[in-house]
Amino acid sequence: MLPERLPSLTLPTLGGKQLWADLWVRSGWRIQRSLITGHHRLLGPRDLRFAAGSFAHCLETFDRRSLPDPPAHAVLCLHGIFRSKDSFNPMARALEAAGYHAVTVNYPSTRRPLAGHADQISTVLDGLPATTTRVSFVTHSMGGMVARTLLAREGAPWRDRIALGRLLLIATPNRGADIVPWLECLPALYHAAGPALRELHPARASAVPPPALPFATIAGVRGDPRGWNPLLPGDDDLTVAAASVRLDGAEDHLDVPALHTFIAADPRVIRAAIHYLATGSLRVR
Repeated sequence: MLPERLPSLTLPTLGGKQLWADLWVRSGWRIQRSLITGHHRLLGPRDLRFAAGSFAHCLETFDRRSLPDPPAHAVLCLHGIFRSKDSFNPMARALEAAGYHAVTVNYPSTRRPLAGHADQISTVLDGLPATTTRVSFVTHSMGGMVARTLLAREGAPWRDRIALGRLLLIATPNRGADIVPWLECLPALYHAAGPALRELHPARASAVPPPALPFATIAGVRGDPRGWNPLLPGDDDLTVAAASVRLDGAEDHLDVPALHTFIAADPRVIRAAIHYLATGSLRVR
């Protein structure tokens, strides 16, 4: 049995983006659980560790700070495979400036299937403050498929008290990632990328139900029918084909000349995201 409290110094962490999972997030603070040891740690906004041990001990340490409640409309930001919450830092700052509670979540993208990631995000939503009345989602790449998996479920406690807002899918392979069949030719990389990547195979992606809330899509493009990547059909962002991002039923769609890795931090995408959450349109006039 793990002890209630572990020795803890206020020091920078050593990272471990694929070894720690956020279970609770509030205004830049987060409680994470180690996938190896099962113990928890409380990190501050600069990723300094303030407590370690049980979840209850970490939460008690945070509660002693008596921070004000965040805005009532939370926006969950879900990163893609191999990435972390830090890829959403520019987006989160803009969301906070616009009056939203930006909730950037770290999930171990290479260690679990989509359903396992959705379980973790549901726990984060259950832990949002009682003053939260609405939640929207801004997602990048595989994070969009995690959100879609989560939103297809019913019965979670957070669904009884928090209304759904909108979902923005940025460079998400909604129709499957055409690069996945090519990666099968590289077994070491293919298996290292984890089970969720395999669920993005074009033959399997349709198993994820379509969103049941208002949503929009943004695709990265070169603006050329050949795209950046010769392994992908049509225009693309080097990783995901633009055509695979489109999804029937979207309120709006926008093509942005940007590469996959950097698109969620692109100023044009950030402006479009803020405008979409408020109006249902991606086009800032």
